[in-house]
Amino acid sequence: MQRIVLRHLSGSKANQVEEFPLNHFKELMIGRDASATVKYDPDRDDLVGRQHARLMQDPSDPSVFTIIDLNSRNGTYVNKQRIVGAARIVPGDLVQFGPGGPEFQFDLEPRPDSTARATRIATDASAPTIQSTSVPQTRTAAPAVPPTASASMPAAPASGLGSNAGRVTVGKATVERMIAQQTAQSKSSALKYVILSVAVMVVLVAGVAGFLIWHSISSRRQLQTEIGKTKEDLNTAAATAAANAPMSPAEIVNKYTNTVVYIEAGWKLIYTPTGGQVYHVYIPNNFNGKQIVPDGRQRVAVYVVVGQNQWEPFLSTSSSSGPPIGGEHTGSGFTVTSDGFILTNRHVAATWKTAYQFPEHATPGVVIQNGQLVLGQNGMPILVNPDNWVPAETRQDGQKLQGGFEGRNDYLNVTFAKNELRIPAKLARVSDRHDVAMIKIDTPEAVNKVELNNNYDTIKPGDAAIVLGYPGISPPVVGVIRSSDVFNPATQYKIVPDPTVSVGNIGRVIRGDSPDKQEGKISLFGDAYQLTINSTGSGNSGGPVFDDRGRVTGIFFAGTTRGGTSITFAVPIKFGMELMTTSAPK
Repeated sequence: MQRIVLRHLSGSKANQVEEFPLNHFKELMIGRDASATVKYDPDRDDLVGRQHARLMQDPSDPSVFTIIDLNSRNGTYVNKQRIVGAARIVPGDLVQFGPGGPEFQFDLEPRPDSTARATRIATDASAPTIQSTSVPQTRTAAPAVPPTASASMPAAPASGLGSNAGRVTVGKATVERMIAQQTAQSKSSALKYVILSVAVMVVLVAGVAGFLIWHSISSRRQLQTEIGKTKEDLNTAAATAAANAPMSPAEIVNKYTNTVVYIEAGWKLIYTPTGGQVYHVYIPNNFNGKQIVPDGRQRVAVYVVVGQNQWEPFLSTSSSSGPPIGGEHTGSGFTVTSDGFILTNRHVAATWKTAYQFPEHATPGVVIQNGQLVLGQNGMPILVNPDNWVPAETRQDGQKLQGGFEGRNDYLNVTFAKNELRIPAKLARVSDRHDVAMIKIDTPEAVNKVELNNNYDTIKPGDAAIVLGYPGISPPVVGVIRSSDVFNPATQYKIVPDPTVSVGNIGRVIRGDSPDKQEGKISLFGDAYQLTINSTGSGNSGGPVFDDRGRVTGIFFAGTTRGGTSITFAVPIKFGMELMTTSAPK
């Protein structure tokens, strides 16, 4: 059975022999592609194209074989000649892919009778080499007389060599002249050698001197460069060490006081279909001649059933129905950009999106369902104390009001530390995930900002926590502002905010697993840092929590007291930084 034989001479397949039976292989694809029949190493044989060439048998004449270059980048060579398109090859031909690339010898086994075997190269080095003797080698004759001899001298006879007769004689003067000429030539040659030697020495000395001068200048420059680089490295290292050095609470207060702002807000709830303000419905505190809430109050709040053991304030757009839903409060915040963006709490800047703080006279209240008071077994209206009601998410389905509710700030003012000037702010963004909001002030000049450190994945109990803010329990300092405006000469009295510093540690990292997990831990308090700080309180909400490098790692947002023990909490700064980008939260 006849077969194609490829004897690889170089490349990654050197010294390998591949055979392809002709009854199965009528053509061979050659290249580095995984589908090639003759496949070369993709890395070592990089002169070979992915589909470099095709070797095929002529269908009309099975004794004829052709190799076709497939527009390869480095070309196909047959017997060291580059081919264009296709070329015929016969057993014994050498095929190479690219100049200097891998090559093989093409052969057929058995060879066809019409194909002569290639001439074998002899390897016996001991066989004698026969030279032709028909023409002797030509010997060069030496001159018979010195070059200085006269050309007119007669030649010596062919015989009588031992006799003085016919011998050429040279006179004394001629000899002396020859000696003088030789001496002069020797002196001239010696002088030339001396001059040449001196010139060479001068060039060598100049070259050595030039090299030494160049080397000295180059070494001096290199030394100056290295000294400069060393100074720069030392300055960088010193700056890095200073930046990473722990800061005392006093240093943090001194550096960042002018980034912590005092926030004053007043808001109300709006019924979106009409844009009117929303009020809480109250009714007289009397039922069948008896006080519903026996404490002497004139009116009692009304709540509506919205679910199992769930109540919300019964709402109305009539100002005569009861007090408005809204309020006034203060809080803290901190600048995060030089153009006036400020992070704070959601319950400070967008209070309608957090649990409503009912006034004292609103609880307890009566409940209505389907327009009727719900009575207890004693025949009197039942009383409830609702909590965790979020005004913006109220549900009044089937009741007096149906539609959307939204809040609005009547005023939102920002004051920098130790200053009485109020700057109006506007709500920029509100977090959907945590108690965080961002507000914006407009000022002509740049403001100082804090440095943020999102250490959500590395923070641990025991890490430093330094809180700056404006707790409402702290005694206020009031500034007396005497007007110079003839149209408004009244003297004004405004609080001049001065932040309080509270020092402690991260007491606990509160965190649950992702809510999309089927199993795991669930935090009913959300993601938060519990702090070992109890000198803060209402008004501190929205203030920054610094680490011991002066970087903000959290936002103060809550506190609780139980049995004489107080603990406080901070939102991870991760949730605040989410409001500073348009990327989706991770």
